[in-house]
Amino acid sequence: MRISTQILLPFLAIATSVIGKYLIDLLAGAWIVDDPVRMLLFLFAGLLLIALLRTFLQKLAMYYQTMHSDLLRSRISLMMMDRSISSDLEYFDNPDYHDKLLSAARDSSAIINIVWSALTGISASVAFLGAFIVLGQANVFYSLLMMAAAIPSSIVAAKYTKSFYALSIEQLKSERKLNYYQSVAIDRHYAQDLRLFNAGEWLKSRYKRLWNQLFTQRQNMTRNRTFLTALLDCLPEIVVVVIGIDVAFKVLTKTATVGDYSLFTGLVGQLWDAILQFSSSAMQIYDNQLKIENVRSLEKFQNHVVDNGTRQLKQVDFIEFDRVKFSYPGTNERALDDVTFQLNREEKVALVGLNGSGKSTLIKLLLRMYDPDAGTIRINGIDIREYSLSTLRSNFSVYFQEMGNYCFTLKENLEIADIYQDQAHEEALVKASLYESCCEDILNKAPKGLDTNLTRCFEADGIELSYGQHQKLALARTLYRRHTALILDEPSSNLDPKAEHEIFKSLQSFTNNKMTIFTSHRLSNVFLADRIIVLENGKVVEDGTQEELLKNKQRYAELFQYQKERYM
Repeated sequence: MRISTQILLPFLAIATSVIGKYLIDLLAGAWIVDDPVRMLLFLFAGLLLIALLRTFLQKLAMYYQTMHSDLLRSRISLMMMDRSISSDLEYFDNPDYHDKLLSAARDSSAIINIVWSALTGISASVAFLGAFIVLGQANVFYSLLMMAAAIPSSIVAAKYTKSFYALSIEQLKSERKLNYYQSVAIDRHYAQDLRLFNAGEWLKSRYKRLWNQLFTQRQNMTRNRTFLTALLDCLPEIVVVVIGIDVAFKVLTKTATVGDYSLFTGLVGQLWDAILQFSSSAMQIYDNQLKIENVRSLEKFQNHVVDNGTRQLKQVDFIEFDRVKFSYPGTNERALDDVTFQLNREEKVALVGLNGSGKSTLIKLLLRMYDPDAGTIRINGIDIREYSLSTLRSNFSVYFQEMGNYCFTLKENLEIADIYQDQAHEEALVKASLYESCCEDILNKAPKGLDTNLTRCFEADGIELSYGQHQKLALARTLYRRHTALILDEPSSNLDPKAEHEIFKSLQSFTNNKMTIFTSHRLSNVFLADRIIVLENGKVVEDGTQEELLKNKQRYAELFQYQKERYM
């Protein structure tokens, strides 16, 4: 329907010019008819009908454009969300990926714009052909002269379209910095620091300095383009005046009528407008094609963790790391170096080591957030790459050290971890998980109970939590998720001693008869563990019970003694 309106509107403009010619000739006496009054009324009726039809078609086109734009915008947003969600975790540590993702998100609107630019181009083409044919029947030289006058401006516009887009890509990293400066200024997490440091003006000065640099680059290019295109756009305007003078002299010499002057000058004007519109649409299509190619270039970030396994994992009975080696992408340092060990069902294992020793990396490899560079990880004797990613990960519930909460309700903060949980018992399971993770203090301050929003981002009666409360809520989400193996990465790092004691007391009963892997820099908490694996510089340096490792008097005993001395 939108295509039909775009094609019909130019014909209505041409019809208006033709009727206008006959109307002027009738009024000037250059057109003799038997009943001039009836003809006059007929011509005005034609103009009224065209005006009404044009108004209706314009409103209809506006309606379809709005609806189609909303639909396409929604699909594009979902497409970008899907792309980001399905990308390998490694790319979120890659600045080039962030630049490309930002530019792709910005340029994704080109998918919408190119449709409307193409439709506008079709309309301009129809208007151009109609005016060219009608005008050419009288004087083809007029049409050719207008086309020749418009070519230089179109060439320059194409050149600057490409140059502006290249500049926008070049400025991407700086644009991301601008966005970051602004987010720091308005983000609640930085509000106290900025006021304490009195750093607001300093932050704004960095923003202004970078913005001025980017603006100057764009300003110089815009100034050059404006000057050159303005100069070249004068050529068609001069041609329009020349044609007008030529037709006017013909009217004076009686070789053309006043209506002919109105028709020809009107058609020349329409031809020039059509050329401008077509040129503009062509440049927009060219610009949008560049943007669409940029969106497609996201495909160069191919996932290395390939989900081509077909086996289904129903339960984790034992886990094996066999000579596993791994370095994070873009680094040469080994995060894990020839790591070998086995974990058995119903065994509680503590991974112990200094920061950077490889504890969290082990967990990421086990969940196939990354694949090892060498060696094999097996579950139940089968390489984990043979399992589908969904079935592999569905067996684990994990508390990540950097895990955050969401600006959802308390209930939704837990439900997101297991969206297919039994709905009939959902609320009871949510409450049980909250109590198991000692979140009574959170529930007590929640005015709407489980339907209370976390933070005040969207609701005035939302609640703000301390770091420790955030950690307990994240732990509750971990316990809510159904699993056959539990992983806890520093589950008490932000807790006060009382909360920490209560959490571990609760975990002691919760983890009975269940494979549990946990890391903790506080060695006083390893009483939960049946076994301790000590990591250092990506290698397993000790493996045994706490009693055995203390007797060995090696690395674990040394770390234990450090912490013991702090409390003496």
